[in-house]
Amino acid sequence: MNALTVKSFLYYFLTNTLSLLGTWIQKVGLGWLTWQITESTFWTSFVSIALMAPVGIIGPFIAVYAESWDMRRAFLITKILMMLVSFLIFGLQFFEMHNLQTLIVTSLALGLLSAVHHPIRLVFISIVVPRPYLASAIGLNSVSWNMSRVVGPGLAGFAIVFLGVANTFGLAVILYAPLIIALALLPLEPRVKAKPNADRFFQKMRDGGKVALQTPLIFTALCIVALNSFFVRGVLEIQPAIVGQILGGDSQALAIATAAAGVGSLLASSWIGLGKLAPDFIQRCLWPMLAVGLIGTAGLHFTSGIAAMSLAFVLTGFTATVTGIGAQTLIQLEVDESYRARVMTWWSSVSFGSLTLGGILIGFFGDFIPISDAIFMVMIPGGMLAIFALVKLPMTRRKVTKII
Repeated sequence: MNALTVKSFLYYFLTNTLSLLGTWIQKVGLGWLTWQITESTFWTSFVSIALMAPVGIIGPFIAVYAESWDMRRAFLITKILMMLVSFLIFGLQFFEMHNLQTLIVTSLALGLLSAVHHPIRLVFISIVVPRPYLASAIGLNSVSWNMSRVVGPGLAGFAIVFLGVANTFGLAVILYAPLIIALALLPLEPRVKAKPNADRFFQKMRDGGKVALQTPLIFTALCIVALNSFFVRGVLEIQPAIVGQILGGDSQALAIATAAAGVGSLLASSWIGLGKLAPDFIQRCLWPMLAVGLIGTAGLHFTSGIAAMSLAFVLTGFTATVTGIGAQTLIQLEVDESYRARVMTWWSSVSFGSLTLGGILIGFFGDFIPISDAIFMVMIPGGMLAIFALVKLPMTRRKVTKII
């Protein structure tokens, strides 16, 4: 069932896409500015990854409380605060006051806000649409994310060239506004909130982890997500460092390369989000997609021009997205509502934590050896781990809804 036929979701989809567009413009701008200031693949990777790393570290703690929050109010507060930090980034660049320290601090601030916002976002989608539309809404929500990946980096690259970095950040600030207005007005589905109980904080968090570990399908999906994020998405997230070193710091090349990954991601998320893939088929295709993604990422070792690099990024963007969205879709459909926020935030922690480690590791090696060699070197153990996991982790459906 196509969630775009639900008016409230349509408004959310359009305004959220604009907000995510601003997020990608800002992310690419921060990474590129860091490369210009430091010419270090490590620090460029660090700033790029800092926008997401806190999600993987504190996400599970936030989710325990998020289950009892007013989702509309929580969504609005986090988005407004993110907009204010983005305005600070714009102001510092407008007055030419940015340095490595300000870039690290503001990126981490946005990352911390994203960590609070992420479990809210994952639950929020389930109250924008009725339950029968949820699978389509999950996929289309990812279409929104990846549509912004296509347009956002391209706009960022050309905005940097024609408008300057400061105005690029200003554009990102403006694109927050439509979603904030829509969030205040959207009609939402009723949701039964869990009663807050501070005494059971760690017990509730452990319960979410137990559901993830004891449900075979969810556990295997999380293992696939970990491999996909560490070895494939980690590379996609440090594109400013890769393009900066291999292609000599051309902002237009950055726009093309990042948009290429976004094209692959958009094709994949559209394929899933528009209902073309049934859950059973998604389940069967996750392992093959992971394998192709690892091969495509390793192929970056042999690219030296923008054309070949873009083709490699289209492939990795496609496979990484099918794997990531597919795993999230299976988990969302498998998990019981009372555990949704906690289990999905473990998905977030595995996903963002793994890409953080992968991206930082490759960026670190890139300061000592060519980054293309660092990517290839990391892909070898990635392939070995994927083969081991394929043998040991069959995907068996057995729903667990209660922890004893």
